[in-house]
Amino acid sequence: MWRVLGHDVPVKVVVAKVEGYKKRLTLVTSALELTGLEMVELFAARFRQEDGFRDLKQRLGWEECRAWTRNPIERTSQAQWVTMSLQRLALLELESAGEVDWLFRPPWNRPKERPSGLDVERLLRRHRPEILQHLSGWLGDEEEVA
Repeated sequence: MWRVLGHDVPVKVVVAKVEGYKKRLTLVTSALELTGLEMVELFAARFRQEDGFRDLKQRLGWEECRAWTRNPIERTSQAQWVTMSLQRLALLELESAGEVDWLFRPPWNRPKERPSGLDVERLLRRHRPEILQHLSGWLGDEEEVA
């Protein structure tokens, strides 16, 4: 136990050696009922969430929304979350179909197993002309119906 929040708040510390890393991973929690393995699992799940926030900010421009009222901020955030959700759905669809050749494996990370949001973005950019053609055809059909 390590008391970092004051002398009356006990915490649990887990120190783990992670394969492929020089430094040890240190996790600290006040949830004393958790086992060391549960702490590592929760950290890994939280890391995926943080990875998602990073993608929203760096890849989809979440930090760059400028508006004078609340509505544009909410609309921009919602549009970006939908975009990211669609990227994740495309990723799940590719995985369930057993598609593996589309994944970019950088020279410094050849054993990479799981694609990231950036990998899906790269895939969609490669097919941009086909996507635009399909969308313009679809929009053209909509205008004829209206």
